[in-house]
Amino acid sequence: MRIDVHNHLLPEPYVDLLTDWDTPVGLESDGDQLYMVHRRSGTASVAAGNRIPVNEGFTDVDARIEWMDEHDVERTLVSVSTPNPVDETFTTAQSTQLIRAINDGYADLQSTYPDHVAGLGMLPLRDPEAALDEVDRIVDDLDLPGIALPTSINGRKLSAPELEPVFDRIDEAGLTAFVHPHGNALSDELGDDESFLNPLAVFPTETTFQIVRLIYDGFFDRHDFDVVLSHMGGALLHLAGRFDRGRSEIDDPAARPDRPVPEYVREFYYDCISFHRPALRAAIETVGADHLVFGTDYPFDEEDTKTIAADLEAVVPEDDDRRRIARSTATELFDLQ
Repeated sequence: MRIDVHNHLLPEPYVDLLTDWDTPVGLESDGDQLYMVHRRSGTASVAAGNRIPVNEGFTDVDARIEWMDEHDVERTLVSVSTPNPVDETFTTAQSTQLIRAINDGYADLQSTYPDHVAGLGMLPLRDPEAALDEVDRIVDDLDLPGIALPTSINGRKLSAPELEPVFDRIDEAGLTAFVHPHGNALSDELGDDESFLNPLAVFPTETTFQIVRLIYDGFFDRHDFDVVLSHMGGALLHLAGRFDRGRSEIDDPAARPDRPVPEYVREFYYDCISFHRPALRAAIETVGADHLVFGTDYPFDEEDTKTIAADLEAVVPEDDDRRRIARSTATELFDLQ
């Protein structure tokens, strides 16, 4: 059986708010069909515009459990990718309200379906004081096993000084963070018929860019919470040597980061979503099988659980390593029972 760390679900309180609000980013109905509406997103099946159909996997837990049974998935660690509740389209107060609704919804689902669903709470990082309160609520009241972080906040780095107390609190709480990208300025270069390139190219580029910025400004010298990077870390693993080469050429003993870049890279965890067996082999060679976890991106169109499982079978020869990737590492990281 597998634990799926990269999985998405829209909880009912979040859906209710977005369908009530008239906002450029959110949810809208067209007859019986519900659509996600974005500024910087898209799926492989959407050739034009930023409207993604909300299929039953996003909201129907019975359909989700049927999919889980089919693919030997024991539990899904769910998060919200899009519509992005920290998007600047929303006011700061709206963003906080949306995120609290997500976390409340996940707590309810987790209580109702404890063997199938575990929620990764979000933080209203546009309001640092509210984010501090939400960390405490996630840990003390909602009992969510971890958090989902964006790679950046509307172009601002997670290492912004005003957010330091939030990440100090995350350290104290021992929360594991699943990091998922959203669009960035590169999205604005795409034509109307190219939105499908957001999740294929822009998202992994965003992860690579923002994580190496955090390494270089010392964020991971100041904070030690565990980090799981989605989409196998973008190009981070493949460029680690190049990033370290740059560090070695900085003629300043006091310059960050404090350690060689590959040391940070080896401390992160990565989902196994790449759809490219040589890349999966390289990832295991770089960080070890004990730093990979299973993920699918269900229920987005990019999800192909059978291929991901087949790639693991083909690339990972040891049963113990496959079990570690499929289940045991996630169990330990998120303290699952």
